Amino acid sequence: MNMADKLKNYIKSIPNRIKKLFEGLTPGRFLILLGVELFFIGLVIAADLLTKEFVYQPLKDTGRDYIIIKKVLVLTPVENTGASFGIFQDSTTALAIISIITVVIVSVLQVFTIKNRNFFLRSGLVMIIAGGIGNLVDRLTLGYVRDFVYFELIDFAVFNLADSALTVGVIFILIFILFYYMPEDKKKAKKEETP
Repeated sequence: MNMADKLKNYIKSIPNRIKKLFEGLTPGRFLILLGVELFFIGLVIAADLLTKEFVYQPLKDTGRDYIIIKKVLVLTPVENTGASFGIFQDSTTALAIISIITVVIVSVLQVFTIKNRNFFLRSGLVMIIAGGIGNLVDRLTLGYVRDFVYFELIDFAVFNLADSALTVGVIFILIFILFYYMPEDKKKAKKEETP
């Protein structure tokens, strides 16, 4: 079988593969599961935007930092035109496009993995989507991201709640991949071994 035939067969199998992903999941249950995750995404986005409005903005307006723990933790307003934790400065447009693409891809992944109820996978997807949207709102409306949390003790880059959500989300996905994920062929082999 040549490459073109393999590709045709694969394309023909896509509808059955998609159907299998949702097998055993009623529309009602699907909507409930998705609704719960969308609620938590909304919660994280709201928390991020509210902290930016009620913590970042007053700091920026007064022009003064707020010391929480001297020489350890400081709240300081920074206009970040780069990515999380201040990397890729002055790349707002490119990062906005990358953010949109990432949020769309992770959202599609969220829908197509809805049956997998692993805590690390579900939480990781929620956090990545919420963090991405939180910073994307800033990039699209302001042209920069509002960062304000600074760990002075280790001289870490200034960040915000969305950056934290993205970081935790990626860590959770890595935990899922390293400790819980099992490809289909290994699942089948394991089922066959079980008496």
